[in-house]
Amino acid sequence: MDLAKIQQYLAEQKLDGWLMADFHARNNVAVEMLGLSGIVTRRSFYFIPAMGEPSGIVNIIEKSKFAHLPGKITAYAGYEALEKQIKAVLSGCNRVAMEYSPKGRLPYIGLVDAGTVELVKGLGVEVVSSADLVANFQARLSAEQIAAHRIAARNIIEIKDRTFEFIAGALKDGRPLGEYDVARYILEQFDRYDMETHDNPICGVNGNAGDPHYEPSEETSKAIEKGSLILVDLWGKMKHPHGVYADVTWMAYAGRAADIPAQYRSLFAVVVEARDAAVEFIRANIDSRPVYGADVDDVCRKVIADAGYGEKFTHRTGHSITSEGHGPGPNIDNLETEDKRRLQRGHLFSIEPGVYLDDCGFRTEINVLIGRDGAEITTLPLQTGITSLL
Repeated sequence: MDLAKIQQYLAEQKLDGWLMADFHARNNVAVEMLGLSGIVTRRSFYFIPAMGEPSGIVNIIEKSKFAHLPGKITAYAGYEALEKQIKAVLSGCNRVAMEYSPKGRLPYIGLVDAGTVELVKGLGVEVVSSADLVANFQARLSAEQIAAHRIAARNIIEIKDRTFEFIAGALKDGRPLGEYDVARYILEQFDRYDMETHDNPICGVNGNAGDPHYEPSEETSKAIEKGSLILVDLWGKMKHPHGVYADVTWMAYAGRAADIPAQYRSLFAVVVEARDAAVEFIRANIDSRPVYGADVDDVCRKVIADAGYGEKFTHRTGHSITSEGHGPGPNIDNLETEDKRRLQRGHLFSIEPGVYLDDCGFRTEINVLIGRDGAEITTLPLQTGITSLL
């Protein structure tokens, strides 16, 4: 936690401070920012003012958990003492940030219960969302993290290539192969590349490719046969302290290029156009004006809507990526949530438009980094057409 930079940011945003409130480690923003560990089950408050020394208000039985933090740490036992101390700490404050989401539009940041927000507002303090604070101080990658991501991105693309070769080999040899077999193969490759992942990869065939969060299992695995449409989605990071995820989706056809159905080509071309429109919008605007995740989602979604498939694009355009597959930074979203967090240098995220029908589905997914020279696609090469495996 860089206290000086946080206070500088607070002053620039005309905020009197940042109040991190937690109970039972439910506020993961506070837990991560404050480096809390072990048993943390009581209410705690940590206030970083725009100027001056931070203040912590913690339960007496958990005071030791906060001993490493700068500033004055005050212990309390009962709720009346707690509320009295909160009032004292916020005395003179007019406007503070908390993990609060107006109207619940951004639930990733709505981590403080309504009653606690009411308590603070009852002291005459305006509560604003800490969304941009979190995006600035928890989701911007360091140089070491960017380097680790680049390695993961290169490896993920290689593993994707190996996976397609694995499927092609089985098709040519006439060996039976199912979705679950492909998912297990990808996990084996992660081990080979010294990588880890938080969930099993996706391999969806035909209709299963039309389920964005399909999870193949040994019991439900569908066979991959000649003529099958195949969606593969894989994500992983290096087993390293600075490891950052890479996450891609590619489409393949179990046959010759000439035999790919025209409908498949047409639908995949739509999601590719939407993906590229999103990237171009970011590149054209990132250096000249604020660009928000919701803006990018609108641009991407419009391409698919204009092609007549707007209702078939059922999820956000992309998600933040850090040491977590789905990080705390801005998502590319104006559907599931209204993400008005500004994309900043060091932010990494996916762009993954899709069209999902009953008997087939199409998605392309890339990773984009906001770097010194603008928006960079880190998971090259781009897929521009469905890969033929025979």
